Amino acid sequence: MPVEWIPLVGLVLNVAARVGQYAGEALRYRKKCQLLRTRVQMISTQLRALDEAQWTPDPLATKDTLECLREVLGRAELLVVSCLRRKKAFDFLKTFKNKGEFAFVNQQISHIMEAFHLANHTLLLLARNDSIFMVVLDTLIKDEACRRLPQDIKNVLEESMSGLRHSDNMPPEKKRRLELIRRDLREGLDWDAAKTSSSGSRGQNQNDPVLKKVAEFAGEIVEEAKAVSHKKEEVQRVAQLAQKVIYLLPHLQPPLLTQNQATITKLLDNLKGAYQTITQQHRPLHCGPSALVPSSFWRQQAKRIAELGNTIEEAYQTLTLKVVRHITANA
Repeated sequence: MPVEWIPLVGLVLNVAARVGQYAGEALRYRKKCQLLRTRVQMISTQLRALDEAQWTPDPLATKDTLECLREVLGRAELLVVSCLRRKKAFDFLKTFKNKGEFAFVNQQISHIMEAFHLANHTLLLLARNDSIFMVVLDTLIKDEACRRLPQDIKNVLEESMSGLRHSDNMPPEKKRRLELIRRDLREGLDWDAAKTSSSGSRGQNQNDPVLKKVAEFAGEIVEEAKAVSHKKEEVQRVAQLAQKVIYLLPHLQPPLLTQNQATITKLLDNLKGAYQTITQQHRPLHCGPSALVPSSFWRQQAKRIAELGNTIEEAYQTLTLKVVRHITANA
């Protein structure tokens, strides 16, 4: 198992912990520091899950990504440390520089997390492709293909299968298929009595009301973000995450729906909140006193969207890892 990237996880987590600590003690740019702190905490959670899994579809790419993340978090640490002191008189240049640095750090973190999203999506596709082969194998077993083989071929297969090691440690689904093939080679099998309830659960998520709502709000966010007035970075980020959620939904099959009910509900609430906040930004202004909206209102809205983006990303990553583990464990 390639583990070249694993030591980097601990190093990045240490830097992330310092960023979180200093951001919580900041005396300047407290709101920006708090948003950065929340995002770094979310990254730490995902890194711990990655460390626990100790497997990625591309170990070298993961190592490079972690190196980039450590570098960016190093800049974030210097940034929040500079916010530990109060602003001095005539410190205009420093103030301007810090504002640009916050934007740069957040943008770089977005790019790096996109790499992790892509890795998870690749892993999900690999696992799903493996499951397709399992569907083909199940179909052949159901058709009693092994039973119809010539006896000399059966003997070769039985000899090969007798050499399997650690078959007792196989995942339940693989062990079940192995036993069915052995029975079929010897005496045939009753497929209807042997098949599991999991084969009949495919597609049950299509009628789940919560997932329907998740898909609706995610789709609305994607469409809303196409508006010219929604070219702001925080809105586009939420729209990209909503699109990823749409891609993930077909993979949420039972028993994942019941096991992750709280996470899915949280995702729905955050998508709904993001949609409502974004559409509130998009409402046309009318003449008169109601059109005089203070700039602080729009800043607060942008902050709210950024916070919701963090929680949506966290829920998406959590569900993606759960789906991958479920597929690989039952393939």
